[in-house]
Amino acid sequence: MSDFFTLEFFVQVLTACLGTLGFAVLFKVQVRHLPFASACGILTYGLYYTVAFFGGSLFVAAFVASAAATLFSECCARLRRAPALVFLVPGAIPIVPGGDLYYTMRYLLSGDFSSCADYLVRALLIGIGIAGGIVTVSVVASLFSGKRKAAKQEK
Repeated sequence: MSDFFTLEFFVQVLTACLGTLGFAVLFKVQVRHLPFASACGILTYGLYYTVAFFGGSLFVAAFVASAAATLFSECCARLRRAPALVFLVPGAIPIVPGGDLYYTMRYLLSGDFSSCADYLVRALLIGIGIAGGIVTVSVVASLFSGKRKAAKQEK
């Protein structure tokens, strides 16, 4: 457990927070929503790192992190009366496999197809995990909100 809380971990979480904040500003998120968008980025990367650290695959780590980010975004959307995407899009940035995609192209262009395939598989696993987590929680949330709306209309 002492290997988990290292300086590297805290630097990575701080960087995830600042990166999320930067993308939230870039996407013109309202100032009153910036702390919640940054918190979503911290949650997302923290869970991704934790699941990967304790032996989870890249897919599972991305799935769990994006599902938690989506759930957090849905809760913030209801509390802050804003669309969930305001929190989710910047919050998912820390786990987007940009580096893996870069190395995929680098090795493809240099002719190292074995390394290219390795990085492509990593990027696809993370990307599918992100999409799966978001879709799963969004569908469940829409089912629950649909039931609540139907119950209100019956009254």
